[in-house]
Amino acid sequence: MADGASYRSFAAWPAWPRLDQALAARSSLWAVCGCGREAAIDPKPWVGQGLGRQATAHLETRLRCLCGARRARLEIRGLAEAPQGVTGGIYVFR
Repeated sequence: MADGASYRSFAAWPAWPRLDQALAARSSLWAVCGCGREAAIDPKPWVGQGLGRQATAHLETRLRCLCGARRARLEIRGLAEAPQGVTGGIYVFR
């Protein structure tokens, strides 16, 4: 550009993963609360509501944790990245 600024397309930035990526083979959707609790989340009901192309960050407010948190971070993980310990306690609110 003439003023020295670079051109950057902001259409895909920030690059949040989409919910439908959690349905790929050998992938899973996990919720992680700030208290340290982790739980597997089934994305199929959300995809059935037409939210498959929604960014996972936009769905984080739909989760509730037993500790009282009204939000949990969503992560798409491979099967090998699943936690080995006890999980659960985070639920889809709506």
